[in-house]
Amino acid sequence: MTLFSDDVAEGVRRGDPDAVGEVYVHLADRLLGYLVARVRDRATAEDLLEATFIELLRKGHTIQGGPAAIKVWLFRSAYFNALDHIRKVKRRGEDITDDFSGFDIEEPAAGPDEIALRNERRRVVRAAMAHLSEDQRAVLQMRYVAELSAPEVADILGKTEGAIRSLQHRGERALARLLEGNPSAPQMTSSRDLPPGAPPGGRGTS
Repeated sequence: MTLFSDDVAEGVRRGDPDAVGEVYVHLADRLLGYLVARVRDRATAEDLLEATFIELLRKGHTIQGGPAAIKVWLFRSAYFNALDHIRKVKRRGEDITDDFSGFDIEEPAAGPDEIALRNERRRVVRAAMAHLSEDQRAVLQMRYVAELSAPEVADILGKTEGAIRSLQHRGERALARLLEGNPSAPQMTSSRDLPPGAPPGGRGTS
């Protein structure tokens, strides 16, 4: 995927709102999809997305590097913003919704039966992913939803690339075991039938 130019990156470091807006055009959709996967609520994800870009505007001058460094910085910021939100929800004793009806990820031609089936599949996989470790979930969401490389995820989470690949593979195997024999589970061959944050059956890209 082609990122924005080095000139845009320089503008971000200068605090130029137009440059930040250009970054938004390139990365907002991927960031929003990732945040929806993390917090399970589109409205909350949109709020966190806005907060993440406000941070970029205010703190972009601290980023060392070009477009790739800004991309990693944004996903790291989104990760910690979502983590803070999840911790606050847990402290308040609230439930995180599993309602996928507002995620706006269905094809326009999909009928109500197909939408209902996919939502059920998403709930099944979401429930299975709840049994993974936090690190495994974080890695799978970054690899499959955000479509980040293993080195990028390692940079975001402060781990080695080897540790990221190990977490990914263990998470995939654990998820497959949890879904085995469940008639409502997807076939794990295409991300179209999975909820935000769930991997297909194959390995992610490097």
